[in-house]
Amino acid sequence: MAIQALLYAADAPDQTPDLATMVIDSLDARQLLWIDLSSPTAEEILQIGKLTGCSREVLKVMDSADARPSLANYSAVFRVTARAVMLHSGNARLDKQNVTLIAGPNYVITLHEAEIDFVHELRNREKGDSSIGALSSESFVASLLDWLLNSYFRAVEELVRDIDRVEVTILGKKAPPELYQVLVAARQRIAELRRLLTSHRDVFYGLSRPDFMATEQPEAKPHFEALNLRYERVEDELDNARNLVIGSFELLSARAAQKTNETMRALTFVTVLMGSLALIAGVMGMNFELGFFRSGLSGFLIVTGSMVVFSAAAIWLARKRSWIG
Repeated sequence: MAIQALLYAADAPDQTPDLATMVIDSLDARQLLWIDLSSPTAEEILQIGKLTGCSREVLKVMDSADARPSLANYSAVFRVTARAVMLHSGNARLDKQNVTLIAGPNYVITLHEAEIDFVHELRNREKGDSSIGALSSESFVASLLDWLLNSYFRAVEELVRDIDRVEVTILGKKAPPELYQVLVAARQRIAELRRLLTSHRDVFYGLSRPDFMATEQPEAKPHFEALNLRYERVEDELDNARNLVIGSFELLSARAAQKTNETMRALTFVTVLMGSLALIAGVMGMNFELGFFRSGLSGFLIVTGSMVVFSAAAIWLARKRSWIG
């Protein structure tokens, strides 16, 4: 169903109203009508326009992928367009969910092309009697935008969880080479999240400005100011996630350097050992007229055994001093 309506009443049970017979002007300050439209048709837009008195321009759905989030006043109504995000763990693709919020006297309209996660969660959370009816439409929009910001928090949480798994793998015995690609993908997702969040700056800062119509409502102003602070907190969380990725790159580089040092140390030890054995073999091959050099098989076995014992002692010493693994 494209249109879902809920009438919140502070002094009575919440109910699902019949929009065909409802009169918006009959709502009082203790009632709040929430109309949610998902992929609305032209007829449904016309129906809501007649009910609320909003024009087609106000009820326009944010559908362009390049459209920037915006805030606009229309006399007694204001309109906010924004983007929520959704990022699944291990998924490099960032899903953007466009939503339009319209607030008028005692009513709020949400418009979107596809199902919005936070709208669905809020709709399912509030069942039966609630106190939402005591909120003004401005305060309810602030609440919806707070839920929208929560989608960014969740995306950052998924990213941080992925980064933690990468760091645990890096600190293991064997770090697979594809970890660089994982960190590069995480860095790209953070950059995209930052661009999306930054595009909302004019919206969230504008909501708390004195010249914005909704700030004339005394009960709504602190909600918009708190929303602005929460927006800045999301920015801080993204900066922190970016620093975590950079730290993981440094950790991976340090781990790779450590592996290289261990390899070079082992190669150096093998080179010295083989050189020592070659020296012994060279000395034993010198043309001196000594009885030992005419000892035949027994002399050969003595020299070979000495080399084996020397090699074993050298390896034991190298392991004890951690020269080789």
